[in-house]
Amino acid sequence: MSAPTATAASAKLYPALYLCHGGGPMPLLGDPDHVPMVTKWKEHAKDIVARYGAPRAIAVVSAHYQTAAPEIGGCQQPEMYYDYGGFPPEAYAIQYPAPGDPELAAQMVSQLQKEGLYASLNPKRKFDHGVFVPLMIMFGNASIPVIPVSVLRSNDPAEHIKMGQALRSFREQGVFFIGSGSTMHHFDRFGVPNAGKRFGDAITAVLQDRSMSNKERVAKMSGITSFDGFSDAQPPRYHEHLMPLLTLLGTADGAPGREVANIPFYAANVRHYIFEE
Repeated sequence: MSAPTATAASAKLYPALYLCHGGGPMPLLGDPDHVPMVTKWKEHAKDIVARYGAPRAIAVVSAHYQTAAPEIGGCQQPEMYYDYGGFPPEAYAIQYPAPGDPELAAQMVSQLQKEGLYASLNPKRKFDHGVFVPLMIMFGNASIPVIPVSVLRSNDPAEHIKMGQALRSFREQGVFFIGSGSTMHHFDRFGVPNAGKRFGDAITAVLQDRSMSNKERVAKMSGITSFDGFSDAQPPRYHEHLMPLLTLLGTADGAPGREVANIPFYAANVRHYIFEE
């Protein structure tokens, strides 16, 4: 029996989930260091669908879709974008034939514009690995429409929170927002035991602090680059892998998030978070 589909009439907002998408296609190639992460992806999908039904659509905010201004992918049948190099031939034969949803994507663009954001539709956007790698594990039948959502090259946390706030209403319509990035993305620190742990602890402390108001949490997370351990977890100047988390915080309007995974990854440490208001 298939899971019921979430609808606009659902009593709850559909959850939003931030996860680490791993290294290129390696989660799909049986790499042992990715096994704990892949296991968590499966658990997340099973748990969310069991409690909320299958989503109407999946909007993936990918750290590998970087634009100057907000952009939404609106291709009817997106092709694959193998945005990695140096892997075996099978990594370039992967297919994830999920449809897009140009109409819903256009509605997202319109909503962003109504909130004063200079957003546009990209009718040719393909699925980058931040989109197709986790979805192949989480929703392997590729039957649910997928909409790519960009991150901004500014790497400005406040701008991403504002994007998320503008898109919040789509969670009321059963859209599952996935933030695909990583709390730990400093390549020089992978292999160092617990690299990224202090930063993950700092994020968790803020997201789970229910003594904060939503407004206070937004203000605090806007300063995420000053958190303890940031420089150990993210490379200088390039922290686009954090931006999907800020967009998702915006879709929650600053409400608390919950840590749902604390994972070893090449000796380092990554976290996953869910927003359920």
